[in-house]
Amino acid sequence: MTVDPTWLVSRPPAVVESGGIVLARAAEAHVDGLTAAIQTSLPELMRWLTWPFDGFGRDDTREWLRHADEDWAAGRDFAYTILDGTAVVGSTGYTNRVGPGWLELGTWVRTSRAGEGFARRTTGMLVDIARDHLPEVDGLVIHHDVAHGASSAVARATGFTRVAEVDPGPDRPFQQTREAVWRLHLRRTPPEGNQ
Repeated sequence: MTVDPTWLVSRPPAVVESGGIVLARAAEAHVDGLTAAIQTSLPELMRWLTWPFDGFGRDDTREWLRHADEDWAAGRDFAYTILDGTAVVGSTGYTNRVGPGWLELGTWVRTSRAGEGFARRTTGMLVDIARDHLPEVDGLVIHHDVAHGASSAVARATGFTRVAEVDPGPDRPFQQTREAVWRLHLRRTPPEGNQ
């Protein structure tokens, strides 16, 4: 789905720290750490996400970072590198593809750090950032493969409500499996039946 990103005038902060986790706007300085995190986590990433592929390397990360920088400026995507100290743990951020007033969240954590609470804590940080810095955002959405129990647990633990399951369709051409859809209303009480 293509959304005109101009509805979102505000931007999230480039760096946010909470409880030892740093979310830093994805940048060239992270290329080696992100590449290593992706390469060591490929089997798991390829199971749940559409973008990783065998042989994903430094040039691919650089290209992603270039797009991430352009997308941040345009209001299309806001990609953060997740840091524990200086160690790259994964990536998280917002995608502006749902429609005016809504952003979609996504997170991945390198395999060697899975189960340490990074996905839950960074999702909570993104919720707080949206509330505190993005006044145009009424709510947040998480989509994930229905079989991914860890993603369900993160969404539930951070206050999201499961509202639907959707099959791949023209609005989400990158989607390959049936997905669970979770929503969190930030600013207004939703109309009856639209939760």
